[in-house]
Amino acid sequence: MRRDADTPRKMLDDPVIRAKARVALQRGTLPARLPDRTWGGYGVGVKCAICELPVTKQEVEFEIEYGEGHHPGIDTFHVHVRCFAAWEFERTLGDA
Repeated sequence: MRRDADTPRKMLDDPVIRAKARVALQRGTLPARLPDRTWGGYGVGVKCAICELPVTKQEVEFEIEYGEGHHPGIDTFHVHVRCFAAWEFERTLGDA
């Protein structure tokens, strides 16, 4: 069965999202520090930097931005709200 772009899909379970967030941190795909800026709004179909599923226009996303990164300019990452929460949890786990 083909899924329409407007049809909601089931999100991954929290342990799976947390594991993907850990991998992103270990690989350096996402920084392990607080973003310089965080924006929120509806998705635009860009792939989430953590779970790699698109953030659809029916879902809320965070854009996390870093002014100093691997490339000149601003590094921007699109993430689902739940993926952001998992990344934040895993990022700060060692701070406790």
